[in-house]
Amino acid sequence: MWISDIISSKRWFLMSLLITLLVPGAVLATLSMYAEDMTQEEALEVAAVAVKNYIDENPPRQGWQATKVYISEDQNLMVDVHVPRFDHAEVIRTRSERIKYLYLKLACPPENAWVYEWLDNENRIWINLHHHGRSLLAAPCPSNKSKGYFS
Repeated sequence: MWISDIISSKRWFLMSLLITLLVPGAVLATLSMYAEDMTQEEALEVAAVAVKNYIDENPPRQGWQATKVYISEDQNLMVDVHVPRFDHAEVIRTRSERIKYLYLKLACPPENAWVYEWLDNENRIWINLHHHGRSLLAAPCPSNKSKGYFS
């Protein structure tokens, strides 16, 4: 009799709704307590794979070649970009640091690229422009327009 009273009343709907919402919520809360955050090294390794995939799909610039994606000794996500033409390398090498940085930004992914979703606020993509092993400039890609020119 008691079950038939609950089913016939509006309490049945409220009870089923409450159970439907509470059970998955309790399971998610329990699982989140046991979940482990990635360490900084693991996060960089995952980001390096994402950057490598992004660069394979979107080469840096016509003629420039991304030769290597790695994590540097300083725990920075580095992308080596080879500038094969001597005249391009000389133009970059002879310019001021500010102009060199503008050239370097040509090798950076655009600010709305999906690859930035894999980086946290502490990690940034660093580009090492080089010509046959001679480094022209190594600097980070800009992180956000609102942070300023050399952010």
